[in-house]
Amino acid sequence: MARQRGAQSLVRALEAHGVEYIFGLPGHGNMNILDAIYDSNQISFKLVRHEQAAAHIADGYARISGEVGVCCSSVGPGAANMIMGIATAYFTSSPILAISGGIITKQAGRGQLQETSRAETPTDQGYMQALQPFTKKVWDIQQPVRTGEIVRKAFAIAQADRPGPVAIEYPWDLQAEYVDEVDIQVPEKYAYGRGVRADKTALQKAADYLCQADCPVIVAGNGAMIGEAGPEVVELAELIGAPVATSFVAKGIIPEDHPLSIGMVGWLGHPVAHEMIREHADIVFAIGYRFSDEATSWWTEGRPYVKENRFIQLDIQQQELAKNYPVEVGLLGDAKASLRELIDLIRDRGGRPGYEKSSQWIFDVTRAFHLDLPDAEKTPMESMVIADRLRALLPRDSILSIDTGTHAHYFSAFYPIFGPRRFLNPGGWTPMGWGPAAILGAKLAAPDKVCVSISGDGGFLMVCQEIVTAVEWNVPVIWLVFNDQALRAIRDGQKEAYEGRIIGTEFTQPTDFAAMARSMGALGIRVTHVDELSGAIDQAISYNRPCVIDLQVDQEAIYPPVAGIWYEPARSPDARMPRGSSRQWT
Repeated sequence: MARQRGAQSLVRALEAHGVEYIFGLPGHGNMNILDAIYDSNQISFKLVRHEQAAAHIADGYARISGEVGVCCSSVGPGAANMIMGIATAYFTSSPILAISGGIITKQAGRGQLQETSRAETPTDQGYMQALQPFTKKVWDIQQPVRTGEIVRKAFAIAQADRPGPVAIEYPWDLQAEYVDEVDIQVPEKYAYGRGVRADKTALQKAADYLCQADCPVIVAGNGAMIGEAGPEVVELAELIGAPVATSFVAKGIIPEDHPLSIGMVGWLGHPVAHEMIREHADIVFAIGYRFSDEATSWWTEGRPYVKENRFIQLDIQQQELAKNYPVEVGLLGDAKASLRELIDLIRDRGGRPGYEKSSQWIFDVTRAFHLDLPDAEKTPMESMVIADRLRALLPRDSILSIDTGTHAHYFSAFYPIFGPRRFLNPGGWTPMGWGPAAILGAKLAAPDKVCVSISGDGGFLMVCQEIVTAVEWNVPVIWLVFNDQALRAIRDGQKEAYEGRIIGTEFTQPTDFAAMARSMGALGIRVTHVDELSGAIDQAISYNRPCVIDLQVDQEAIYPPVAGIWYEPARSPDARMPRGSSRQWT
């Protein structure tokens, strides 16, 4: 029987699971793994400049492709650097596999180089313990002969039920140990938990509620997106004439120019969506939607949900049902399969006529809502004006990766997205720097799409070293950097909550991102007036190479009102500023 090293077993198992890219950085702890990748005709190792970016890129790749994204680091510091990206994937249910090297097993517990545990144990448990809160499962390979089995389990668990990250630590010496080659059994497609319908009796009860409702509203969340239930969401909405709102992460699951689309809910949500739910909805049907803090404006009454709302909730995880709001009907099951059954039940009842009425009603409400834009002639530019013009300049099916910051206010509520997996964001964990890195993975997963990162200068500076990564990969992404020389979201919070006592949130040294891009081999464009934006976008798309567009925006730029303020729940009763904000709407 043929023999191979443990690292070769790992790479062979990854090949069997269809892996094309591994994002990472080399170190002494994963040298054997990289040497095994060298012989692969299928897997390309994509060198990054920081391990955090490797995990973010794997996340972006997973969200667009629907497959497991793979990242790889050395032992100790390199592995620790991936934790930010692993945690982000965990809180947005993104399936990634994080592989790291491990210490030499025979020297464990003796304080060897980059060992993370001080305990005298046969294995280094420190890193594994650090990963526990942020992964679905972690393996420490101590028997190289089991490598293929562990990889198979890792892929299965990463994609089962509510997807998420898994991790494998592979000790350096065991990567080099020879084992017998074994056959690797790979299912055609991992989809554990998918296709499992909710209870028939509960579905019948839900059908009754929806058919009898005066104004049912559907709110689709990430569970509907992950379950590929977009077509069913639209079909159900049209069948019962229900307006459809989405969570931040599920934006685009229904095209936002569809007559029944009312936009996003939550503290960055659209006023029309909130009005529909607060003023009119008697039944709210939540599909793969967790009623999280951001999605409910920190569970604030009327933003958008009110005590008069009654809820039906469909989720693949039992613990999410009725977790934050009481429900009339809890449906435990896969979104796509359960909706398919529910649609059939409602058709058997003759449906609920109302599509045309709801469509006209939504049109009238939307038309009545008007968002005033700032002066387009101002310099430095107003961010809202840039965002407003950008939609017409980008292809309909372009992919946007939004970072954390005030720039996200407009893009969340008012920038229309026309399909699923076209709007990426860091979700509930919201680390700065996620968006500019994740867009590289998105572009590799969808090379035919225009892929654009939207970030502030603070977030971009956290991963700006990956410009040269994109140049080396020849991946033509576009970074739009809203350069206001401040950590604007926190600075605004300081101004409102602490009587203008600003500290640590303004940059005193301006950064020329266009010059930075050129120094790394990318195209760099500086835009100072909004009329220059069209030419810059056209140039970036036609250049077909990485491009940074440095947008000189006003540090006091006006942003759309929001339904809640993120720091409001933490205010003390004697806070210096009164509750509420001039930038809030209700």
